[in-house]
Amino acid sequence: MVDIVHATSRLTGLPELAEVRKVWFSDWYDGPVTGLALYEGREYWFVMVTDDDGGHWDFEPRVYVLHRLTGEQLAQAWDMHRDFAEAGFPGCLHSPPCTVADAVDDEMRDALRDRWPPESEDDYMNAPVVGWFRDA
Repeated sequence: MVDIVHATSRLTGLPELAEVRKVWFSDWYDGPVTGLALYEGREYWFVMVTDDDGGHWDFEPRVYVLHRLTGEQLAQAWDMHRDFAEAGFPGCLHSPPCTVADAVDDEMRDALRDRWPPESEDDYMNAPVVGWFRDA
């Protein structure tokens, strides 16, 4: 089960944002869970919202919180995305999509998971919040 999510209580006091476009995702569970989105010409980290106990989500379409990352965090997130995309992992929602290697073995995939463990995104979840949006 997905564990990098926000509870609905995280939405309290936040503005709803319009015209947010997801650029790529880093986690997926029946749809994007975390990743990078574009809002008003700037890139932000998005995190899916679930019910308050985190057991499931009741939103259709899904609801996400947008976090403002530093320039260094954005560069790191893009490096991670490109590395995983090159290894053949899904995630590109942008055009043109990232380059994919012709052949990737299990050792390379394991090395990527070691270099970019899921907890490397924890700081992104705690970055300042600008608002929330509904999936298009």
